[in-house]
Formats: sequence, structure tokens, C-alpha cells
Amino acid sequence: MQTKGVVLDPVVNLYSQPSEGVDVVTQAILGTELAIWESREGWYYVRMPDQYQGWIEATHVRLYGEGDNPYAATGQLAQASNLLVFLYREPDVTAHAPALQVPIGARLEVAGAQDEWVQVILPDRSLRWVQQGDVILTTADAPVLRTSSDEVIATAKRFLDLPYLWGGTTPLGIDCSGFVQLVYHLNGVSLLRDADIQFTQPGLQSVDQADLQPGDLIFFGQTGITHVGLYIGDGRFIHATTHQDPVVQISRLDEPHWTALYQGARRP
Repeated sequence: MQTKGVVLDPVVNLYSQPSEGVDVVTQAILGTELAIWESREGWYYVRMPDQYQGWIEATHVRLYGEGDNPYAATGQLAQASNLLVFLYREPDVTAHAPALQVPIGARLEVAGAQDEWVQVILPDRSLRWVQQGDVILTTADAPVLRTSSDEVIATAKRFLDLPYLWGGTTPLGIDCSGFVQLVYHLNGVSLLRDADIQFTQPGLQSVDQADLQPGDLIFFGQTGITHVGLYIGDGRFIHATTHQDPVVQISRLDEPHWTALYQGARRP
């Protein structure tokens, strides 16, 4: 039986090798369940829920013991709905500094509520408080419904001007495929990681450039797929890029730089 565990910290890097001295391949956020494939000198080789793999420091993971229930798999949950959400020791924003900060999409077990606050149980079983305005209350078994393309684009625009970060998957720093993956995840659609993998992902419809619609994924590269953005209409797309300004930004398809690199489009 394969070992599984849960991420303990708000945002954790996964690396290509069991070392901090190599490239970051992706990130996992607090509460993410991991399948543990290998253990080596303080590191785990893991598979993420989106099937992406990498090495994570063992100190960031709590392994499930026999009989442990997976984290946030049952009961009521509080899902972070603002880009970054502070958790507190008590239901008060002034008594102490925040205990930690979690990114949008983090799903936390609910212990109770008090006035405008929700008490949550973290993966290390500690208790913290979050303001109700920072979360959406749901249940673990509630279906995640796909939203409209307008809502997808509205979500994407919330990330404008946030910094580009290779391997990043959160508002603290995000790369091109992490950006479109997160935007669609928040709107009920599962995408894989990396632009080239998304380009060939089963179930996505190939789209001619002349038939682009808002919400389509558009792909770029010189000899292969190396970049992805989200088409928003009127010849424009939003993406996380290092071109000119290393931030999430809106560009035009008719800019010579992007026209030369255009490789195709897919519709989730």
C-alpha cells in the first residue's frame, strides 16, 4: 500500500532532485495530499493530485498513519477565496501577528464558528481562526461546478501585476502554466501542469486562431511549446511572463513577439 501524506506549510517548493540547489519544478500548498513514492535522506519523492512529481523536504509533510483520515476529505471546509488569507491564533486581528498566511484555493477543515470568524483545523492538527470574508464555506463532498468563461477571465484578472516565478503556483509568485492551471481550478476545471503537457492534454479541443473565444488557452514557443496564456477576447490574452515586465499582464496576439511564437490553441 502506497504511503500518503499532507503538506503542512502554506507554500512549499518541489525540486527536480532531492536538493535545494537545483531547479524548482512546482509548488504545493497547505493541505495538499501527496503520494509518497520514495524516501531519501530527509526528502520524499512525491506525486501531486495533478500527477506532477518532484522532491519535497520531509519536514514539510505529515505522513498518514494507519487509520488516519485524509485531511479535508470529509465534513465542512473553509476554502480561501481571497488571493492571500491570514490565519490567527484567536478571533482578533489586533491581539497578535497572524500565525500564517495561506493562498487562494487552500481548503481547511472547519472546527466551528464565532461571530464573523471561522475556526479551522490545520494539517498539523493545530487550531487557527480565519475571517469569514476570506473564505467560502463548503463541504468536502460538494461538487465543484464549472463556471462561465466570463468568470474564468474575471478570476484571471485578479492576478494582474502579481510577480512571475518559475515553478510558482500561488499569488506569491506564479509561472505561465501554474497561472492558467490555478485560474481554471478555481472555476471547476482540472488542467495538468506545464504548457507542453496542457497542449496535449486529453479532452481539450483544438481551436483555429480565427475561431478563438474568451477562455481558450493559447500556446507559444519556437520549436516546441514553452508558454501558455488565456485568451480574453479582442486579440488580447492574459499570462504570467518574463517578457518585458516579469508579472501577470495582458498582451496582444498581434504584437510581433507573440505572433512569431504562436503555436496553437486549446479549449478546456
